[in-house]
Amino acid sequence: MKLGEYIKAKGLSAEELAGTIGDVSASGVRKWIAGERIPRRDQIEKIAEITGGDVLPNDFFDLHRVIEGAAENTA
Repeated sequence: MKLGEYIKAKGLSAEELAGTIGDVSASGVRKWIAGERIPRRDQIEKIAEITGGDVLPNDFFDLHRVIEGAAENTA
């Protein structure tokens, strides 16, 4: 699940999540959601913990697009 989907599903704001994670601003959280930045490893671990595993490291990368592109190139 993407972080933005999680926040919406739980009715949270970027400010609330930033406060729970610590060491990040609401602006930083919004950049994660927009795909402009990727959290550091310690932040990703905290996000996975806070979300009960609903948001995991791979959710910050669009790997499905890379895999689909590779499949198209081999077809």
